[in-house]
Amino acid sequence: MSCSPSPGRPVAIAHRAGNDLARLDRARAIGADLAELDVWLHRGRIEVRHAKTVGPLPLLRERWRVSPGWGPRLELDAVIENVGPGPHLMVDLKSETLDLSEAVADTFERLRPGAPYAVTTREWWLLEPFEGRDNVCLIPSAAWPHELGELMPALGERFQALSMHITLVEPALMSELAGRGVSTYVWPVNTATDMERVLGAGARGVNSDDLDLLAELVASEGRLRVGNEPT
Repeated sequence: MSCSPSPGRPVAIAHRAGNDLARLDRARAIGADLAELDVWLHRGRIEVRHAKTVGPLPLLRERWRVSPGWGPRLELDAVIENVGPGPHLMVDLKSETLDLSEAVADTFERLRPGAPYAVTTREWWLLEPFEGRDNVCLIPSAAWPHELGELMPALGERFQALSMHITLVEPALMSELAGRGVSTYVWPVNTATDMERVLGAGARGVNSDDLDLLAELVASEGRLRVGNEPT
């Protein structure tokens, strides 16, 4: 899979859209290129959720909020079966085990063999089982300057794409990454002002919670983009 699936305009990524099937439908309707989903390996199942479990208790925790966790939980199989003709899925690996990576790869191969998808994580070693698969775009993620510093030697060599937090965006860095042939995707981009800033700095795409904002980007065919043209 190309790590720049929509070369004519900035890539529109629907943040956490794959965590909810109704939101996935909305991402498809607006023409998003990628729908991100968070996956955990829990008791042998690949669960789709951003919230963490609370030890052995049947509870889920999202920062300071705790919610019941004993009801049915969305699993990766259901998301893959419901994604339809688009958008492509961008799987964010959360459990720090290669068992999760291997289970995700096996699930895609079983349900949609050869279909393109992307895999992202801040635990870059979890990407190893996907290397060499032509249908998978590997997108390591960095939220902090020290993470980006550790990752820089591999960018443009081992990895041709990067998911980066908006606080890391600055024109000189973006220019360097573009020179290495690295496609940069920025999160969270939830206002028109932030979108103009990151695209003006040279970002290849935006990862947003605001599906209306992404809809405007898609409908504009890239006219919202300022600054450097996509490579």
